[in-house]
This record gives sequence, structure tokens and C-alpha cells, in this order.
Amino acid sequence: MRKTLFTLLGMLLLLGTAVPGAMAFSKESLVYQKCTGCHAVKDGKISRVEEIRATPDEWGVIIDRMARLYDMDLNASERKVLLKEVCETQILSPEELDKVSYLNLNNNPQTVEIPQGEQEGQFFATCVRCHSAGKIKSYRMTESAWAKVRDFHYYMDPAIDGQMREMKWYEESAAILASLAKSLPYDKPWVAPQADPAGSWIVLGNEPGKGNYRGQASIKAGQNDSYTVEGVLNFDDGTSEHFQGEAVLYGGHALRTETRHNNFVTLGAYSFTEGIIKGQHHFPAPDFRTSTSTWYPADGPARVLKVTPSFLLAGETTTLTLEGVKLPEIKAGDLKFDGGNVKVLEASRNGETIVAKVVYQGKDAVQASLKVKSLNAMPVTLADQIDHIKITPELGRARVYGGIHFPAEGVQFEAVAYAADDLVLGAVPASFKLSEFVTREGDDDLTWLGGIGKNGTYIPTSDYGQIIAREYKTEGTGLVTVAAEYERAGRQYAAEAMLAVVPPDYVPRIK
Repeated sequence: MRKTLFTLLGMLLLLGTAVPGAMAFSKESLVYQKCTGCHAVKDGKISRVEEIRATPDEWGVIIDRMARLYDMDLNASERKVLLKEVCETQILSPEELDKVSYLNLNNNPQTVEIPQGEQEGQFFATCVRCHSAGKIKSYRMTESAWAKVRDFHYYMDPAIDGQMREMKWYEESAAILASLAKSLPYDKPWVAPQADPAGSWIVLGNEPGKGNYRGQASIKAGQNDSYTVEGVLNFDDGTSEHFQGEAVLYGGHALRTETRHNNFVTLGAYSFTEGIIKGQHHFPAPDFRTSTSTWYPADGPARVLKVTPSFLLAGETTTLTLEGVKLPEIKAGDLKFDGGNVKVLEASRNGETIVAKVVYQGKDAVQASLKVKSLNAMPVTLADQIDHIKITPELGRARVYGGIHFPAEGVQFEAVAYAADDLVLGAVPASFKLSEFVTREGDDDLTWLGGIGKNGTYIPTSDYGQIIAREYKTEGTGLVTVAAEYERAGRQYAAEAMLAVVPPDYVPRIK
């Protein structure tokens, strides 16, 4: 019996059939053909390859490094296949990937990474001065694989001890890597679910600086496990964008798109889980407009998907727009608010949406639920008034133009309203302007940094290089104040943030 079992297991391994604990890739796979020339098969697994799980974006970095540094013979079409194969088992789970989703796109992310506690502070001192924390947290590795990271750094940069001379990097990095092996463990290979995003979709989203939109999209199966995507987005300001392009689904949940929106190339990164697509697409530099959206199946059951605006203020008559799937004909009495004293003045279906005029007659700040007939309830925040506004990001970072390969990078600011006790209400259409932030006598940064759009869009106008007319002949960089002003119900609101305009990122990513 034992002999028969060993014979059967041996045959399965030779055939490349997946069994528990067996190699994830068959001998016919491109991963096996391209990787085992350097990475030996040990204990039925491809060494190194099957010790790492990462985002599809980081696997792309790894594959490019193998081709660039180690002469892996790989053409463009093979790269696509190889990346898709490796992500079937060596990708992060949706929950893991979501925590580092701000790095999915090369879009000048404004996320500020701050260490939490002494242990993470040491991690930042040892690793994050060169890499983003998100890049490191984009990996899950075995203990031995994490330990090899130190050796890899010495191979790539023998001078690292001198560069990090204020610490004992050799010993301290070993301790940090040991802790990462516990906090970011490999655990087990990912099992990609059977998932197919092909179909018709309702797209609901928001683009800071431009506003909300509703659209339709069609995803169709294409060649080589890819998809074609096409659709249109209709914005509240009356403009529209037609888009079309391609998409690839990695590991059964990470959807990446490359589309043209009104002939502008955009990149998209989405999560496809539980039948819903959520994520972002962004436009190229220098604008770097990033748009967040959720895609719902157009043939799904009747339901409310979004309520705009998401908050009501006491005494104000507000027009609510409810968007959804297969919404019914309604009248005012069909809308019910649970949790607050809201009077529905009128309501009707208008094409694919429901439009209602309502007034909040209470005073407390509470979370209410709005329900349409027997459909699902949606949250609506109720408040006495807007207490204050804040600008996001609090510190925006833009980059000046540094040549054709280093385009300028802009920042989109947005004003968000809050009730008392920092209860978030939602974005409001504030007006923006810049002012000098004086850091020295004769500070002239504002003169050379240009202006900001009323909607909060800032795009640098300077090239990197000396400006002879400036004191000290510095470049067109500096630090200024961003001011937002907003008026509502006779009250004036103001907030400030900072804008740092810095040199080009000549080392955009250590790969």
C-alpha cells in the first residue's frame, strides 16, 4: 500500500498535477520554464518563487529585475503570461493587498506613513528611509526568505554600512527582518477563486476636484486570459468620459486595467471580491487625477447603491439623489428614515435614479438609515450644522518637471466638512488659493510656485534647475500655505494645509 502511494505521488509530481504540498507550477508552465534555470526545485517547490507572496505590481518589479540583472529571456507577451501564472498562488489575499492599495498605481500617492510604536519606529529607521513602508508590507515571505533580504542588500549595495553609519545596520536589520517574518509571514499559497468579471456593470464614483459620476461599463473576455473594457462616465457637472481598453485579473481578485479616457491613458487597480469591483483609476502626470469608483452588476437584484449627498443639516431643504439597480417607481411616503426626524417633502424616480427633497427637523448629530420601500437601507449622517472643514491632504507633495522621463507631479486638494467631535460629513465645494508660508526673511516661494485652481488642483509650472532671478539661485521649489474657503447657510468656513513643491524623484523606486 505504501509503495503504491509513493508511486502515485511520484507520478503526480512528474505530471505537474497539484496535490497538497506539491509544487504550484507544472513543468509546462512558463514559471517553471523561465525560473528553474536559476531557482532549483527543492522538496517539490521552486525555491524563492514559492517562498514569497506579493502584489501583482511587486511581482512585476521582481520579474523586470530578473530580466534586467540576470538576463532572463522574456518578451512582452511572455511577461504578461508569467505575471499572471505566478499570481495564481503567490499573490496577497484581498485583505492583505487592501492595506497597501495606495501603492497599486504610480500616481504620486499622498499617503503619509507614520510609525506606530517603538518597534515600528526601529523598522522605519532601518528600512523606510530607502523604501516606503507600503512596499515592504506588500510582501509575505518565509523566515528564510526574509533573512536573505539582508544579503541581497549587501550584494546590491556593498557600501550600505557606510551609508547607515549611525547604526549597526548588519545586526539591527537582522532583528527587524526576524520580526517581519513573524508580522508578515508567508503562511500558505493563495488559492485563486474561480472569478469572471465579464458582464455589464453600473459604475458609481467620485473624482476630487471634479465631483460625482455615474456610468456604465462592459467587460468582455479577450485573448490570453485578458479582458476588454468599455464604458462611459457621466459627471454631475454635465461632462462625460468615454473609456476603453484592456484588463487582467490576477489571482482571481486583483483587477488591473489600462484604458483611454477621452484619449488620455489611465491605469486602474481594483479589487474584485464578492461580485463587486472596487478601486481607482488615475490619469498620467502632471495632473495625476485619481478617481475612486465601485462597480455593481447591472443585472443584480433591485437595490439602492449610493445616496448623494451623504449628510443632511438641520433646517435645510436638501435634494437627495439615490442611485441603484432596478429602482422602483415611488412617492414621498415610500422613503423612510430610521434614526432621525427627517421629513420627505417629495420623491419620484427620474430615469435610473430617485430624486427626493427632504428636510432634517432635529438637532442632534446622528447616523440614520434611509430605506426605499422593501429595498436595502443606506446610511445618511444627520447634524445640526457644519462645525468646521479640513483640507486633505494636510501636507501635499508636488514635484517639478525633471525631463521627459520625470514629468511634473501635481496634487489634488479637497475640503471635507465635519460636525462637532470631528464627525465626518463629507466633501464640500470649497474655493482654494495659495499664500506665502514665511520661513525666512524675503521668502519668495509663492512667486515661483504658480497658482492653484479654485477646485484645489495644483500643477507645478517650473522645470528643475537654477532660477537666476531667485535669491541663492534656487530652483522652483518651496513651501506654501493652501487655504480653503466655504460658505453655507450664511456661515463662513476656512481651513489651511501645506503644499511642498520638491525636486523630481530621480530614484522613484528602489527595485
